[in-house]
Amino acid sequence: MDIFNVLETFGVPVAMSVAFGFFIWKQNKFIQDELQKELRESFERLEDIMDKDFRNILIGLINAQKENQIKLSEMNRSYKAIVEIMSWLSGNGLKDKFIRKKSENDW
Repeated sequence: MDIFNVLETFGVPVAMSVAFGFFIWKQNKFIQDELQKELRESFERLEDIMDKDFRNILIGLINAQKENQIKLSEMNRSYKAIVEIMSWLSGNGLKDKFIRKKSENDW
């Protein structure tokens, strides 16, 4: 059938509806096939990059946490040493108070 025969038989609105339907079908097919494939490829590349960066960040955080634990234990030992020295140098009952506090906290 010729386009003009279709227009004459069914009218312009029906022909336009068919043309728009065909356009929408082609556009959806393009989106589903091509764009989805490109998006999937881009996402996989981004995911690979993020995995590497995430591992590096995680390793850095673990190292920082370990360093903080070491510093905290050093500070704790220094504090205990100062308390011990003060308790032994004090002769006015402070020694007994520190010793009681030490036994309560179980350093």
